[in-house]
Amino acid sequence: MERDNTLSRVLRALWSLARTGWMLRGIPASLAETVAEHSFTSAIIALELALRARESGAELDPYKAAAYALVHDLGEAIIGDISRGAVDPEAKSSSEKDALERLSSDLMVASIAAEQTAQETLEATIARVAELIATAHKGGVYRSLGYTLAWEVSENSLAEALELSKKAGILQPVLEVLELLGIRETE
Repeated sequence: MERDNTLSRVLRALWSLARTGWMLRGIPASLAETVAEHSFTSAIIALELALRARESGAELDPYKAAAYALVHDLGEAIIGDISRGAVDPEAKSSSEKDALERLSSDLMVASIAAEQTAQETLEATIARVAELIATAHKGGVYRSLGYTLAWEVSENSLAEALELSKKAGILQPVLEVLELLGIRETE
């Protein structure tokens, strides 16, 4: 029988927590991507992106980038998924930091999420770019299902991912991953 420990509660919360931004754009809760789905997709994209960046000469640990992407929304298990624009960005950031501190007494992975949030390494930047690409990709999926408002999120996420990747010097690997996903830079 499963004990109701912190890790179990966190996993259940992430599995069942639908991403708010999609629902605000008309995606029914039954179709909305969960935080766990988003984190998994982000991690796969981060690993592919980091491996390509390393192949093109960047010095980084691809597995750390993937781990960062996997746990980037861990705090949402405590505070929920707060959509951009719903609250002051500093308040959201502070709430997420507090949630990770609460989790860190029980979960070692919370410290990895806190490192990613600090955005001080190329691996953390890759995880952030991967998260944005994952959102852009999912928005395209929703658009193909007729949810046109979701495309606004995709365009904004894609623009931010491209801007970050240029600053970090990883634009070419990002363009390669976008091609693999069938995402056109100018959509």
